[in-house]
Amino acid sequence: MQQDQQKSEFAKNWKRVNPLEDPIANDFPKHNPEKFENYIEVKDNDGKVIGFTINDVYYVFDENQGWRDENGCYYNKDGEAAGWFVLHPGDVYQEHFYDADGYYVPSDAEESESDHEAQEVQEEGEEQNEIVQILQ
Repeated sequence: MQQDQQKSEFAKNWKRVNPLEDPIANDFPKHNPEKFENYIEVKDNDGKVIGFTINDVYYVFDENQGWRDENGCYYNKDGEAAGWFVLHPGDVYQEHFYDADGYYVPSDAEESESDHEAQEVQEEGEEQNEIVQILQ
């Protein structure tokens, strides 16, 4: 519960970007890796390190052992700046990722959705071509 609340508190500070309008973004918040030099590890019940805490703020590792700060800055497992998470304008849940060079990187879900939409458009075009051929 505390982590969900903290994540929503973090997200309030994130930049808002529509990657379809801005696939190459700029003016991101600056990374501050020095902030993470002194921390306390957080472990699960099995003793596995799952994140860390600094001044009662919890940072949870993702599947790549990276983490995000309260401004959406993303750090890799070595604590190096690796990109930014942003929110879609008007949506507090839809996240997008930009790499360290500022390029939008679609998530697997976004990529799959885009592929599905392209497939639907292609199928609609094929159906229209069949109708035109029948009418001729």
